[in-house]
Amino acid sequence: MLSTRFKEDSIIEIGVDEAGRGSFWGPLMAGALIVPEEAIWTEKHRELLSQLRDSKKITPKKRNKLYDEIKELIPQTAVGIVSAEEINEKGINWANIEAFRRAIYGLGMEDITKCRVLIDGILQIDKWDGEQELIIEGDGKYLAIAGASILAKVEHDRWIQNYCKEYPECSEKYDMLSCNGYGTEKHRNGIKIYGGHKLHRTLYIEKWLPGSSHTVKTKNKNTNTNTNKFLIKI
Repeated sequence: MLSTRFKEDSIIEIGVDEAGRGSFWGPLMAGALIVPEEAIWTEKHRELLSQLRDSKKITPKKRNKLYDEIKELIPQTAVGIVSAEEINEKGINWANIEAFRRAIYGLGMEDITKCRVLIDGILQIDKWDGEQELIIEGDGKYLAIAGASILAKVEHDRWIQNYCKEYPECSEKYDMLSCNGYGTEKHRNGIKIYGGHKLHRTLYIEKWLPGSSHTVKTKNKNTNTNTNKFLIKI
């Protein structure tokens, strides 16, 4: 089993992780989760927690099963969502940090800054008064982060699946139901043929847009791009 806590003290620890940062399309999600105190664990808790891992190392079928069990057995969970429009306007690093922030506040705790936030990766939440710990590959080390990674990944993929059920042309053009927004060959070919969709991240796709010279200059991630002329509205 992964570690239950980062420090053995009485401070509440919140695990956070994101899903969809590398996706070409759609929102970025972050999960937040507080592992219940071990004293109140049931056998169901122990069985669930013993299976938590980095979400990328779990099959989609098992991820969905674990997600449902997390929602049933762990009361303090939340997911923060940042839209593709916000990503295009303010950049991916801002979006990543903002998703963390929204997920943490989504837990509904009164004095959230008295908690310890365990963050997977290297992005610190700016203007945060509480304690933060940045943990490389934290979703493979701590239960709270692993659970948060599963929440974020399942919410991200379900959001895309549900959107494409309502707008099936997204999957027809970009193979979205299979790639879940990521830049597979079929997805990139769809961009080359049809241009971009309103939920595409412009910086991510510009070298595959019609008429592109396939050379992409480095841009400030906090600025918008001028590729909207290639975007279609679906």
